[in-house]
Amino acid sequence: MSKTIASLLCALVVALALALSTSADGGPPYRRTTPRGSFGADGPEFLVGVPGGRAWGIESALIPVPDQPMGFHATVEVIDPEVREAFIRVAWYDHATGRPRQFALSDARLVRAGENATFDVALDPPPGAVAYRVRVLARLHTPEALSSADAVRVGLSVAFFRPSGFTPTRLLP
Repeated sequence: MSKTIASLLCALVVALALALSTSADGGPPYRRTTPRGSFGADGPEFLVGVPGGRAWGIESALIPVPDQPMGFHATVEVIDPEVREAFIRVAWYDHATGRPRQFALSDARLVRAGENATFDVALDPPPGAVAYRVRVLARLHTPEALSSADAVRVGLSVAFFRPSGFTPTRLLP
């Protein structure tokens, strides 16, 4: 009896994990950065909803730093007027396993309510980086607010080789 219950619990956990994470068209799996947010997909695009307070959204699994210059395309559309700004962030880590702490951040441009922007994000690792996460984050106008479930629509390409002259993102300490 307990073996059956354990099997059912295991299947439920796997199904829940698959329901809460999805991947960008062949990319790494993503998950919510807070259980209070919402996360879904509309074909290859992500739909992100966030609560008030600090920046919330979704993040990828840890990805090893590429050995050549890479980048990806991002399209961000902010639909909900409660959203002050949405942005793409790359968090850099010095460990690729466990629960490492980020030590540097690269932020792409801010996209405000009513805007739709397509841009390239360079994956320019700082010295010592061995892994990174891609995050799609948003901040609301008021801390007590809650956005709609489809407040931010995001399309992310898989990483590709980046030739010279690619516009880089800002590297923040």
